[in-house]
Amino acid sequence: MSSSACAKTTRGGSLISARKSIMPSDSILVHLLHYPIRTLGPGTRVGLWLQGCHRHCNGCIAPKTWDFREDRAVPLSQLIPSICTFWENGEKKPDGLTISGGEPIDQYEPLCLLLSGLRARGLCDVLLYTGYRLDEIQHHYPKILPLLTAIVDSPFEQDNPSSAVWRGSHNQNLFVLDPNYEERYQEWREKDKRALQLIQGEDREYHLIGIPHQEDVPMLL
Repeated sequence: MSSSACAKTTRGGSLISARKSIMPSDSILVHLLHYPIRTLGPGTRVGLWLQGCHRHCNGCIAPKTWDFREDRAVPLSQLIPSICTFWENGEKKPDGLTISGGEPIDQYEPLCLLLSGLRARGLCDVLLYTGYRLDEIQHHYPKILPLLTAIVDSPFEQDNPSSAVWRGSHNQNLFVLDPNYEERYQEWREKDKRALQLIQGEDREYHLIGIPHQEDVPMLL
């Protein structure tokens, strides 16, 4: 059983050496793609969890997303239309896209290509969960920021709980990068944790979606 925004901490090594290119930039490792998601971001959203995380943090709710599994590779030429289908074919359009993992920035180059492709097709509200701090992203990975609407940053810290619906530990921050969406995210920012969402993926496995209270994590693993 896997979950949403995986708890994240860095275990040694520089930011640059920790993230290595693991595959061609025209493909990306995907753990799960699902709609609708109601527990990770404002409104009803598409959820995309990327596969692979170098952090292996204590207390992570989604250890199945850690391994960089090449059998999870999906061509961007296939993934971009698959995501956009939720907007093009459904009667009720999603309110946005939430990307988590794993550690999405471990696949920085294909992630930027994915976001650029989605933006070119009109997708505007993208929320990214990452264990990197915003200042680290600004310094090492700046080209991703104009492609995002909002970001929840910083590594997960076990034993530093938060009651906020959007973060796993109190040190994490929500930054709204597009001022046009400030009001939407401000309303979500003020909400407390609520029930998780249980879904069944295409792999027929069940997944818990959302960010639980830290004291509940041992019961969920």
